[in-house]
Amino acid sequence: MKIKELHTYVKKTLPPKRYNHTLGVIRSAIILAKKYSVDVEKAEIASLLHDISKYTPLGEMKKYIKDKELLASYGYSKEILHGFAGSSYANAKLHITDPDILNAIKFHSIGRRGMSPLEKIIYIADAIEENRNYPHIEEIREKVKISIDEGILLETKYKLNHLLEVGAIIHPNTIEMRNSILESL
Repeated sequence: MKIKELHTYVKKTLPPKRYNHTLGVIRSAIILAKKYSVDVEKAEIASLLHDISKYTPLGEMKKYIKDKELLASYGYSKEILHGFAGSSYANAKLHITDPDILNAIKFHSIGRRGMSPLEKIIYIADAIEENRNYPHIEEIREKVKISIDEGILLETKYKLNHLLEVGAIIHPNTIEMRNSILESL
């Protein structure tokens, strides 16, 4: 599918509020892709499809996920699973084959050790797009303009604090992503 066709498909698939969020992620991702010399078209496709499975029923989501360990550990969590399901869906139904785009979709909400520049862009663009409004977001947006890694570290700091505060699950990938970035600085 061409990008225009993907936009039409996603617009029909997502509720209006989520589609508006997706457009915000696209705008942020394109700005960051240009700044950090990443393929803009790949950034647009990955950001366009990052939440393609967000509203898929959990049972259907699980059909797209081949990782049995992931399902055994997080099979109840749509928040964690939607990226994995979205990546498989994008590949199977939309014929997206670029591994970097698929990984950017897969890990956009939890991160992972050794993320590619595109994966980092989609991860942080999802967190800082213009429709988001939460404590410290302006600080994170400013930090990302200076260093994507330092911006992700700051976002992760606040995310982890929030998840601990509300007693939510923290996927080990998020910790690994944080540690990996710290080790690289």
